[in-house]
Amino acid sequence: MDVLEIRSQRLSTLLADFMICGSCGIVDRDHERIRVGYECPRCGIPGDGASGYFPLSALSLIDLMQEFYHLKQGGAAANSVPVERNEGNHRLAVVIFFCALVEVLLQHFLEERMSKMGLPHEIQGRLLDDNLSVKQRVQRLFPTLTGVKWEKAVATLSERVDLDYSEAAKFYYQQASRARNKFLHGGNKWAIPQDMPEQCISHIWPLVCLFVALHNEYVAQPI
Repeated sequence: MDVLEIRSQRLSTLLADFMICGSCGIVDRDHERIRVGYECPRCGIPGDGASGYFPLSALSLIDLMQEFYHLKQGGAAANSVPVERNEGNHRLAVVIFFCALVEVLLQHFLEERMSKMGLPHEIQGRLLDDNLSVKQRVQRLFPTLTGVKWEKAVATLSERVDLDYSEAAKFYYQQASRARNKFLHGGNKWAIPQDMPEQCISHIWPLVCLFVALHNEYVAQPI
């Protein structure tokens, strides 16, 4: 399946269709969990009808990436007002949405981990406010909450699967976020390479799986 070619179905329903067990907290793609009374294969407890794991904001960002990516091949709506279009706008939009997706997924995980630790909401908010940037959150807050450095945790989880989580994380840090910042803060309209939207779309799956793995490692109850 080439995710770059998908138009007829929302990409979030294919790449982020993960469910969470209400008892042990494990996250997977077992859609049988939605059935009331379905016994979790991990903890054996019948469920009340599991819900989707990812927040709506993450699902919407994935679908926005898909929508704007395909604008490069589309035209204006039939009854729309003609507007001069900058052909680079769709590339910038996809990169911005991709970076926002990473930031949403990271905050979602950190909030889950802090709740797992029993930290009050006001303390959680203060810790997040004191570490606003992604760099601060992965270099300072993540090891404080997990006892493991970000790079080590990602590399360890990557060893267990066929996906390269470390490469996906580096793509965000070293390419996507830098290109976004050069455009937004430096006004460099050439900062977004032609192929970066394709790379962003292709990196959705490993990044989604990375944050599922982080949840299962540091948030789900051990069995």
